[in-house]
Amino acid sequence: MLPVGVAAAVVASAGIALLTASPAAAATCKAPAGSYCVGVNYQTSHVKSIRLEGRCLLGPSNTHSTVHIVGFGRPDVQTYGGTKCESNTHNSARVIWRSAPDSGGYRWVSIY
Repeated sequence: MLPVGVAAAVVASAGIALLTASPAAAATCKAPAGSYCVGVNYQTSHVKSIRLEGRCLLGPSNTHSTVHIVGFGRPDVQTYGGTKCESNTHNSARVIWRSAPDSGGYRWVSIY
């Protein structure tokens, strides 16, 4: 039996079982002093990926402990209808940054 709070999927193929699991909580943010990790909250089905600080972040809503932003600014976010930040799927979804980080050190951006 799997522990509570762990999502798991079992796939059986050709007699081989593969178990994958992910933690229920966000990864620990280890951003440098004065910086924060990024959390993305997708509030629309029209956006499947975003480009932030030159990196393509894929939906669904998630935290990104290896993507850091400095301070409390509002970095440029480009939104895309495709799942891999394809230029031909660029759109203009509304982007709102949360003004303060959460207790885990994440600055959240919501995409509408």
